[in-house]
Amino acid sequence: MSKNSKVTIEDVAQKAGVGIATVSRAINNSGGISEKTKAKVLEAIEELGFIPSIAAQSLKVRNTYQIALAVPDIRNAFMPEIAWSVEQAAKHHGYRVVNINTSGIGQVELETIRDVKKLHVDGLIILPLAYPKNFVELVNKTPLPISIINYGKKLDPDIKADVVCMSQQEGRLAMEHLIGIGRTRIGYAGAPRDIIEERYNAYVNSLTHVDLSLVYFGEDFSLSTGAKAADYFKSLKNMPDAVYAGNDMVAIGLINRFKELGVRVPEDVAVVGIDNNIWTTLTSPQISSVSIMGAEVSRLATELLLKRIRDQSKGVYERVQFEPRLIVRESSVKMKRSTVYLE
Repeated sequence: MSKNSKVTIEDVAQKAGVGIATVSRAINNSGGISEKTKAKVLEAIEELGFIPSIAAQSLKVRNTYQIALAVPDIRNAFMPEIAWSVEQAAKHHGYRVVNINTSGIGQVELETIRDVKKLHVDGLIILPLAYPKNFVELVNKTPLPISIINYGKKLDPDIKADVVCMSQQEGRLAMEHLIGIGRTRIGYAGAPRDIIEERYNAYVNSLTHVDLSLVYFGEDFSLSTGAKAADYFKSLKNMPDAVYAGNDMVAIGLINRFKELGVRVPEDVAVVGIDNNIWTTLTSPQISSVSIMGAEVSRLATELLLKRIRDQSKGVYERVQFEPRLIVRESSVKMKRSTVYLE
């Protein structure tokens, strides 16, 4: 049969004996539909000569079957785990994911929230880094549902979004571990203190006295920051015997540069990072890290968003806190002290 532009998606749904949303999934080759049902829909499309129009279809069902994911920097080795988890959860429900990089810039985070509807998506998952001043206000004004993957920032309890938090105690776990293995001169390396400030605060709160000469703030949480921190610590008259790195990328950069400088890890300096990204197990030595449960957090954030989209719910917003886990590896094992007996 020749294609007929006058045949509507409703005609196809009626012919196949399914709903409009099911026809949409079949056309877009999305999940959430059996092969048998999909075949029935495609057969109806062929028989009626229906010309699929994604834009028209979206208007009919009022859904685009797309959601947006906004992260600070997809290049960070921790972010692909977030993106993958969101994509898999969304795919299971027949949704696609539009990825956005905010670079952790407050203005870009605000623009993403304000302009999200222009992306033709049904909702937004955002992992803020800057948390700009008008963040909560804009979230509350946005007509589309939002899920926030929160690094531990204290947000207004009345914010109109589902919030899944993946960090509050991770820094404390890292510091308790380093203190527990007998390290007494512990340094900190990371981004400026106002970026994920809870991580630096955990360092300060874990010590009876803070020696600021053992603190290195770089431009960001990157390999470069770690490498520069290693140079700085090596230049000190009295080096730290441990470093709590603000994330795993800093830890990796730190350890790689320490190697070049002849500093042994963990013999001379123990190192612990945060995020537990895949690269921590591919380095030598393997790096101790605090897992902030990124895959689990992002999966739940996606499920909550899709549930709110599906139910068109404006009810009570979820607040979920995941507990971090310390993973001890070679970079911070407790060193055995040998005893030498003199005759």
